[in-house]
Amino acid sequence: MVHKKNFYSDELQSKVIDYLRFPLIIGVLFIHNATPNLVVNGQILGAEADMLFFGYCSKLFSQVLGRIAVPLFFFMSGFLFFHNIEGFNLQIYSNKLKTRAKTLLTPYLFWNFAVFALYYIMQNVPTLSPFSNREVDWHDFFSYFYNNSGNLKDSFSLELDKSLITPISYPFWFIRDLMVAVALTPVIYFLCKKTKAYILILPGISLFSGYWFNVAGFSIDCIFFFMAGACFGIHKRNLLNDFRKLRIFSFILYPLLALADLLKCDFIINIHYAGIITGIVFCFNLTAFLFEKKKIRSAPFLSAASFFVFAVHAPFLISTFRKISFMILQPESEFAITALYFLNVMFVALAALGIYRILRKFLPKFTSFITGGR
Repeated sequence: MVHKKNFYSDELQSKVIDYLRFPLIIGVLFIHNATPNLVVNGQILGAEADMLFFGYCSKLFSQVLGRIAVPLFFFMSGFLFFHNIEGFNLQIYSNKLKTRAKTLLTPYLFWNFAVFALYYIMQNVPTLSPFSNREVDWHDFFSYFYNNSGNLKDSFSLELDKSLITPISYPFWFIRDLMVAVALTPVIYFLCKKTKAYILILPGISLFSGYWFNVAGFSIDCIFFFMAGACFGIHKRNLLNDFRKLRIFSFILYPLLALADLLKCDFIINIHYAGIITGIVFCFNLTAFLFEKKKIRSAPFLSAASFFVFAVHAPFLISTFRKISFMILQPESEFAITALYFLNVMFVALAALGIYRILRKFLPKFTSFITGGR
């Protein structure tokens, strides 16, 4: 019997996917920690604001490295939906929907209602209303759970900015679009099974060209990356073994593409999405390599807490921490502003983890409910 050298097991694959959850959530925090305007010495400055070092740091972590997080979550979701099933029928589909109702729909409804309630209370309590930056209306109650933009662009648009069409808890556009993808899994299974990876050609063209229907719930990021993960899962591929063939390639190419993306060097292809796809391969390879060399180990608590950190960070923590830190410390130097940019992410993550630990200890059933049983 021939043994493959350095063969990665399905167990290690599971550990890698589980481990990646928390670092990817930190990536999401960096995305939402981007500061479009800074107030220094009473003056409103742009994010770059003659601060070259801060500008590049903010762009690198918020617009380049952090942007891998959501596509990779979609990719892993598509893979995990199919990888442990043989075939696909109505019974399997029904069971999957029941599971996703608990893990996705229930927390989605809870957290969007929580954000609605927060805004409603703030606008109706005189002492809090000055701190509220928006108003809510009961007449639009149901729209807050799906499309809170109130102003859709043309149905066919070059814009791929999901912030334009989000539920009231804006990070949950990811969960909304993921639920739409889950509902479409019979179609996805059939297409991936019959055409293999060729089904990705058309959505890939849309992804790289920027042309897509601007409809809430049908983001091209979700469709392309969920389907890509589904193709691997349906055909029972081991991600680590497949991506290992590209290990050296990804270790060299991804930093170069990230740098090109940072410098906005678009050539023949869309550098941003080329970087994201290469970055996904890079993340799997690097994490597997670190496990292989025993440099990291599984972190069950961080993995379990990831969804709670995602759910609570915006709008509850990240903007609040940023405003308070700037108000108290009043940074004036570029170094101080850059330090606060990173410290804000750290403070938000630690605060969310602390709250999660307390809730899980004293209110375990409630915590399980609001995090989808995680």
